[in-house]
Amino acid sequence: MLSVKGTFQNGVVYPNEPIGGHEGQSVIIVFVEENRTPEPATPEDSDWDKLRQLIKNCAVDTDISDLAQQHDHYLYGMPKRES
Repeated sequence: MLSVKGTFQNGVVYPNEPIGGHEGQSVIIVFVEENRTPEPATPEDSDWDKLRQLIKNCAVDTDISDLAQQHDHYLYGMPKRES
């Protein structure tokens, strides 16, 4: 896939450099919005904060201190691995 910068004037797209395509070849033109800065997300609106809150809300206290290290033992009944 070839990507070329250009300018749009009077309803026509003009490439900034020569293009090695052929007559009748299909193209996709994507308009880029320049000088537009997205508004920064506020901490209370952040998707990451929402995910952290969801994890916190779903947390279950199992009283198992080695659950992460010995997950095969607890999930599949395999012998515990040595630490």
